[in-house]
Amino acid sequence: MEFLKQLGEVAFGTRLRLLTDRFIQDGAKIYQKQNIDFEPRWFTMFYLLSQRSPLTITEITAELGYTQPAVTQIANILVKKGLVKVIKDKTDTRKRLLALSPKGLDMISELKPVWQGFENAVKDLFTETGFDMMFIISKLENALDEKDMYHRISEKIKQEQFDKIEILGYKPEYKDLFRDLNYEWLNKYFTIENEDKVLLLNPEEEIIAKGGEVIFASHKNNIVGTAALLKYRDDEYELAKMAVTEKVQGRQIGKKLAEEIIRLAKEKNAKVLFLETNAKLTAAMKLYKKLGFILTENHNSKYARSTIKMELKLN
Repeated sequence: MEFLKQLGEVAFGTRLRLLTDRFIQDGAKIYQKQNIDFEPRWFTMFYLLSQRSPLTITEITAELGYTQPAVTQIANILVKKGLVKVIKDKTDTRKRLLALSPKGLDMISELKPVWQGFENAVKDLFTETGFDMMFIISKLENALDEKDMYHRISEKIKQEQFDKIEILGYKPEYKDLFRDLNYEWLNKYFTIENEDKVLLLNPEEEIIAKGGEVIFASHKNNIVGTAALLKYRDDEYELAKMAVTEKVQGRQIGKKLAEEIIRLAKEKNAKVLFLETNAKLTAAMKLYKKLGFILTENHNSKYARSTIKMELKLN
């Protein structure tokens, strides 16, 4: 247990589970000591049915926040124990309604003193801690309703990945990487067109010399992505030739490249940054939308694969 304490927040869920296990184990001992054939895990459903019944499995699931399989499992145990009975709905015979049986109703008088003991003991425990634990739990539940742990953890991982990516400027020795990274995705999804070859084989003459930029993303000291800023006119630029090698996709590299291109466009006093893409590139489309790009009217593209044009208005 001391090791878990040393782990701090990373073991928070594990320590909560262990606390829950301790409550359940001690609760089970109390029922045994009182010679009551009852288990702590049945309490919430049993108590709900003592207050409101009959109820369907779906209604119980909604009230308790359990999964339907968990509710069904406990319901089957309570029915087998004879504490709950199944009632057929008069209007729909397929519907399974649950209610306390006569045996279950009789047991309430035995259970109430035990439940009161639980409640009083928990209150005393919380008083010893010096905190209003029920208030804290409610705050935690409300916060998780707003954003669950899956999304909270995912955001932290993405930010850490994002921060580790290094953006590099163009160097002549990177010329072949600019071509190869783009050829990889073009060959996978489309075909390499003449316009692609013009830019990818001659980035210095066709992009940089004309007022554009070519950048690269380094991940663990390996160049794994690239993107270009093409000058269209004085106040309008294009985000183009963005590519991330497949083995490291999903690690925020595309986002980092796109954000750097946006920064460079602003630095050049661009008012509009546009891009062309294809609807089948769903991950790219999602990224562009998150960055503020919006769909524009149909256009005559120089690429056969281009089906969508998007724009970002810059300050």
